[in-house]
Amino acid sequence: MLRILIPTDFSSNALCAASYAVQLFGKREATYILMHAHYDAGYAGGMGYSMGPELLKASQEGLALAAKRFAESTGADHVEQEVLFGFLSTVVNDFVKEDGAAAVVMGKRGETGSALFGSNTTAVIHDCPVPVVAVPDQARLRPLNRILLAADHHEVLPEDLALLRTMALQHQAEVQVTHIAMETPTTKPDRSEVLYKQLLKGVDHSFVEGYGHDVVDGLERTARKRKADMIAILHRHVGFFARLFNPSVAKELALEADLPLLVLQHKTT
Repeated sequence: MLRILIPTDFSSNALCAASYAVQLFGKREATYILMHAHYDAGYAGGMGYSMGPELLKASQEGLALAAKRFAESTGADHVEQEVLFGFLSTVVNDFVKEDGAAAVVMGKRGETGSALFGSNTTAVIHDCPVPVVAVPDQARLRPLNRILLAADHHEVLPEDLALLRTMALQHQAEVQVTHIAMETPTTKPDRSEVLYKQLLKGVDHSFVEGYGHDVVDGLERTARKRKADMIAILHRHVGFFARLFNPSVAKELALEADLPLLVLQHKTT
């Protein structure tokens, strides 16, 4: 059974992301861990980080209520709760390493950060060792029929696409593989097609042209044209897609504001 970690700040946007997690992974097929992380410099002393008793009690009560609402609204059978103290990205990373999770699902944007991602989401995506699903605020959550996967002509390992394969097979969704060319569509054969045919064997998939003024614009254009329900990218921490995670880059672009983004993590060899 998959373990899905869902950070929450008890907001309606966080509940939207949590609801989408159940839509993706099923009511009975996964265990959902609702996590509330809190950091207050006033409680960070020389002996390390801790949470004051009043703050801890308030966080536990808030999370219990959020978990109750989540279970009632989604019908999820297996729901766990975790209140942890520290910066969200650090807490998520430590939890995944120590307790295990197949993926993290959270809201795409917050009060600060780039136009694409809130600062917390950006930090989690950058540091997390497992895939992250970033869900737009108040998104129109559509059935998962088409996933647009951005390819960058670099190494891809079977484990990089493992969660994507699981989701595509569960939802019988088509994976549309695209390489974003600048300004005009490419007419050259994509040399990575053979690789993706092997990696996506058994999954309905196709290869589509994509172009734009930059990668963000290209993904937005292609997702709209191909009627994608989700965009998937492979995060390598460097190179072609690094600009997506730079808060100064996105400007007004919103990567199809109502589309969830699946950020797959490249496993280095």
